[in-house]
Amino acid sequence: MAEAKKGHVMRCHYEVMEVERDATDDQLKQKYRKLALKWHPDKNAENLDEATERFKEITNAYTTLSDPNERSWYDSHREQILRGGTGARGDEGDDDNEGCGINLFPFFSSSCYTGYGDDEGGFYQVFEQVFQDIHDLEVDEDADAGAPPSLGGPTTVWTDGPGQFYSFYEGFSSRRSFSWCDKYNPNEAPNRQVKRAIDKENGKERNRGKRAFNETVRRLASWVKKRDPRQLAHQQRVAEEATRKAEEDRLKQIEMKRLREEAKEREKGEEIEVDEAMDDMYMEMELIKGFRGKKGKKLREQLLAQEAEALAQKKEAEAKAKGRKVEAEGREGSDDDEDASLEESDEESGEEASEE
Repeated sequence: MAEAKKGHVMRCHYEVMEVERDATDDQLKQKYRKLALKWHPDKNAENLDEATERFKEITNAYTTLSDPNERSWYDSHREQILRGGTGARGDEGDDDNEGCGINLFPFFSSSCYTGYGDDEGGFYQVFEQVFQDIHDLEVDEDADAGAPPSLGGPTTVWTDGPGQFYSFYEGFSSRRSFSWCDKYNPNEAPNRQVKRAIDKENGKERNRGKRAFNETVRRLASWVKKRDPRQLAHQQRVAEEATRKAEEDRLKQIEMKRLREEAKEREKGEEIEVDEAMDDMYMEMELIKGFRGKKGKKLREQLLAQEAEALAQKKEAEAKAKGRKVEAEGREGSDDDEDASLEESDEESGEEASEE
């Protein structure tokens, strides 16, 4: 049976924080900063053991009171928690859970464990044993109760068990009878009518006790989970993964936007080409329409005359160009003949001079 660490008297969270029970969130935050600075182990080397214990106590108190849900539940169960004892069988504690076989309220305190190692008295061994005791009590009344997931140790990956463990106990529902909650003894009933009334009243008490016990187990599971370093590491990994995915989605959106803009530009270009083609088609259609009827005949005659005139001008230009070419070739030929005659007369003059 799990027991909370002995030799420590649990103090009220409001007493630890040195505030009134109606303190606001801002007042709690200011007081926490002041006390955390005062009792931080790094600033109390000469009194390290006490400072470490006080700092853990202050942190635990602030963690509970700064959460609205935890604070509300703590306020409504404050007396049970403060008189919780050690958690061993037979200790005084919660009246609603009296006789259920375990007192869970002493474990709503950071003083019930020492550090986050895997040694005896550490966070993981203490709470592994607490929830194992809860399961053992279930098996005592229902042998078919399946084994719950394991809490694991400091190196256990969150998805390999701890996550399932907390999910199981945060949704815990006891299968026990809670007959110890009976208010009356049905065997003392004088008749059946009274017995039915006793059974009905006892049923209400059993349901009330069961609801209270289920709620306490679920709250303890949430309390432990919030202080489990592995959960913090898992949340950080999830946040980093979410950030990475968000960045990937952002880049994908940018790429999709770029592709859409390029597609729009291509569509615009295609629309322009289509528009130009349509314009050409409409022009041709207008010309075709223009060639119809009496006006079309006159227009055709004008176009044929223009075409004939253009053809004649073209032929005339070609003839002129050809004449100029022939004339130029003729001039080149006469120049060559003159040069040849001059060369012959020079040769004859040379021969005469040599004979003399």
